[in-house]
Amino acid sequence: SSMGARAAFHHRWTDNLDTTIVYDYAGALAPDDDLIDGTLRDQLVTRYRQSLAGRVSASVPHLGTKVSVGYKWIGGQAVSHLDPYGESLFHLDPYLNMEIRQQLPSFFPGHMEAMADFGNLLAQGYVQVSTGDGRVVLVPSYRYFRGGLSVQF
Repeated sequence: SSMGARAAFHHRWTDNLDTTIVYDYAGALAPDDDLIDGTLRDQLVTRYRQSLAGRVSASVPHLGTKVSVGYKWIGGQAVSHLDPYGESLFHLDPYLNMEIRQQLPSFFPGHMEAMADFGNLLAQGYVQVSTGDGRVVLVPSYRYFRGGLSVQF
């Protein structure tokens, strides 16, 4: 367990542009640099880390396209999230992320969007740990691409 703090600033510049900046200081699981070749459970300890994140969201009014780009920097190695609630609240995943949403014409009552979501585009944050059984790579934030169609009635 750990304590932490978050400071956030969100500003809507226009109807089509807004920004969010979030600073976090919290505990996260991280490898213990003093312990080498022990069991993995013994090598992970709580370390306090800082993070700074920013997100810009813009939309094109007549086309219905929405684009969001965000980046969250973490000061040091961490194998768990610093602030999972804040990440969910502000839509800020660790490292470089991008989301594109395109409103589609509706042929029936409702709202349809095509979505593409890209996460950890630079493949950052992977942590290598040596254990008694060999070398392990821990992936706290994996690279991903998600796409799909959203239909709301």
